[in-house]
Amino acid sequence: MKKISYVQLIAGMFILVMAACHTDPADNLSIHAKYFSDVEGINIQVGHPAPDFSLPDSDGNTVRLTDYRGKKNVMLVFYRGSWCPFCVSHLEDIQNLFPTLDQYDIQLFAISPEVKEESAQFAKKFKHPYHFLSDTTLKVVDQYGIRRDEELPHPAVILIDRNGIIKWFYASENYQVRPSASQLQQVIERLL
Repeated sequence: MKKISYVQLIAGMFILVMAACHTDPADNLSIHAKYFSDVEGINIQVGHPAPDFSLPDSDGNTVRLTDYRGKKNVMLVFYRGSWCPFCVSHLEDIQNLFPTLDQYDIQLFAISPEVKEESAQFAKKFKHPYHFLSDTTLKVVDQYGIRRDEELPHPAVILIDRNGIIKWFYASENYQVRPSASQLQQVIERLL
């Protein structure tokens, strides 16, 4: 009988945990609604301008939301961090949305409280060109009213048109449930 090493055991347990940690899709009512939020204190409204921000990307460049006004639609995906298997699962699923993002001229920003070095390392895991932004002080998280606690945002997806107006958003206290790529495609096709 072959003995299993400690490293093999830990690796096997990690794989099992990661396989079990996938996001569940949002319910279809929330996808077809004007917006969905069960987050107390959310500071945004559909039909209103998106709060502007400046954040460093994973390359250290400053990204301003207003730089995209009049040029591109924008999708913001707030996630907890690269350590969160539910966040990884969601961002992996969103990769299926990249053809639609290109078709509708949408710039995707993935925003977390991680420092830019961690975001840069995380970015290497994805085949499509995510634009990772670091909100280490949670200033933007607070502007949008989606702070979970002292360190983390609630998961959220916000669709903004090229005029800077919020078209739709989803913000939830349940970090295990998020809009799937196919659900987000429905939202984009309906609103843009």
